Amino acid sequence: MFVFVERVRHMTIQATEVKLQLPTRLYQRVAQAAQGTKCEVTEVIVAALEAALPPLPDDLPPDVSAEVMRWAWLEDEALRAVAEAFLPRQQQRRFTTLARKGETGRLTAREREEWEQLQHAYLRLSQNKAMAQFILTQCAQG
Repeated sequence: MFVFVERVRHMTIQATEVKLQLPTRLYQRVAQAAQGTKCEVTEVIVAALEAALPPLPDDLPPDVSAEVMRWAWLEDEALRAVAEAFLPRQQQRRFTTLARKGETGRLTAREREEWEQLQHAYLRLSQNKAMAQFILTQCAQG
């Protein structure tokens, strides 16, 4: 068991005590990292956990928090790809066409359904981009 106490500007922040069993090889890697950085083993474990689990705003709904935590396990390269994604050009053009047509009130029932589907796809893409960017930013702030 260990208790990690972090000292920040002469202020003590207590942490929760956790009993942790690590596979021997993993513990050896952690111990080696601790020795190489002249840190305690617990400090290496806490630093690794902090790097892997970005802090989340307190006001996120539970389902959004859970999804952000799932995304946090993605590689940075995958997150960057999502953050930089766009609708395919054909969908972008159709989105614009239907938006203009919708402004004039001339959408057919089939076009209205297509427009709603494109709006949903665009919203989902925007949410994914925002989530990926949030995680990348949180990880960069470390």
